[in-house]
Amino acid sequence: MSDNGEQVRCVLLNINEDKLMLPNSALVEVVPVRNIINVANKPRWMIGYLDWRGNSVPLVAFETINGVRMPSLANHDVRAAVVYSVGQDKSIPFMSFLVQGAPQVMNVFAADIVADTAVPSHPAIQCKALVKGEQVSIIAMEKLEGMIKSVMTH
Repeated sequence: MSDNGEQVRCVLLNINEDKLMLPNSALVEVVPVRNIINVANKPRWMIGYLDWRGNSVPLVAFETINGVRMPSLANHDVRAAVVYSVGQDKSIPFMSFLVQGAPQVMNVFAADIVADTAVPSHPAIQCKALVKGEQVSIIAMEKLEGMIKSVMTH
C-alpha cells in the first residue's frame, strides 16, 4: 500500500479464531462447500478439489496447514472462499480455502495498519497486523499457491 492516502478495499475472512485479510479484488466468491473431489495421498490440509462453475479448484483447510483442526464440513457456517491465483503460472487459475461466516469488507488506508513484529508461525501468513484496532493475518497468496502447486504435482 502506498503512503499517499490511497484507500484499498479489503476483505476479512474468518478462519477459526483468526481473521485473514486480503485485497477485495483477490476474492472471487464465497460459496457453500459442495461437490468435493477428494484427493488421495495428500497432506491433511489439502482437502481436494471444489467443483466450482465447471472448474476443479484446489480446496485447502488453511488452519490445518499449521496443525489446527479443520472445521466440520457439516457446519452450515463453513464455506469456501474462491480466490484468484497470483503467480505467473496460470495452470491453477483459482484456489479456495475453508472460511466461517460471511466476509467483512473494509476500506483501509496505510495509516490504518500497525504491523505486529512477531514472526507468524503459519507458513502461508505473510505477517500479523492491527487494522483499525482489529488483529488480522495478512495472507501470503504466492506462498499458498506454491504450496498447493507442489502438492498437486506430486
